[in-house]
Amino acid sequence: MDFELSPEEEAFRQEVERFLAENASPEVMDPNPEQLSQTVETPAKRAFMRKVAERGWLGMSWPKAYGGQERSGIYDFLLTEALSRWGAPQCGKGVGIVGKTIIRHGNETLKQYFLPRIIRGEIEFAIGYSEPQAGSDAANMQLRATRDEARAGWVLRGQKIWTTSAHFADWYWVGARTDPEAPKHKGITLFLVRMDDPGLDVRATHTIGDERTNEVFFDDVYVSDDFVVGELNRGWTYICEALDLERFAMMPVGPLEKKI
Repeated sequence: MDFELSPEEEAFRQEVERFLAENASPEVMDPNPEQLSQTVETPAKRAFMRKVAERGWLGMSWPKAYGGQERSGIYDFLLTEALSRWGAPQCGKGVGIVGKTIIRHGNETLKQYFLPRIIRGEIEFAIGYSEPQAGSDAANMQLRATRDEARAGWVLRGQKIWTTSAHFADWYWVGARTDPEAPKHKGITLFLVRMDDPGLDVRATHTIGDERTNEVFFDDVYVSDDFVVGELNRGWTYICEALDLERFAMMPVGPLEKKI
């Protein structure tokens, strides 16, 4: 098997390197790239990711119908490795976790609202799975979503923890229990929630590595049916799919290459 890059792939790799050299900035790039920057919490980092988007590099493997180029996943890989090697922000949860799941399972409202904004680098997401009693056993989540027939939606009550991006994200991708009588790997539904909802209370938790993560409390947060992702009570299946996508970007070797 030939593991060498094709001429087109090598040309893309070099193009990305030139772009990163031209846009190198201490406001954007971490001098210690082993501390993988997956967040765009500052205006400078958001502006950088919009430049990446303008080059057509976000969602390259997406279908053309949703703004992608249907390129091989190797292009996403090359971009991820280059960004990590320079200590630059990663493409984010939107392109992989949220975007690809919406493409597969989302309704038309979700596709039309989120996909163009993701691919333009205009929107950031927080991911809400973990809870005090649902860490390594994430399927044990107890955040409750209760049906509100009068408003054609759901009311969320409960808590999430370890939500790293909650203090700057625009939307919350969150799992909640919609059928408390079902086995724990069933009865979970995925929702998209605006982070500026008055019912959300975000509280900082600082780690021993001086990184910020957050607790998030839900106090009667209303979510309409339009912002339910996929089918009711099938959220655990979608979460498992999304975790596979997340792992693709979490372990790049670029930071190690930089040190060598």
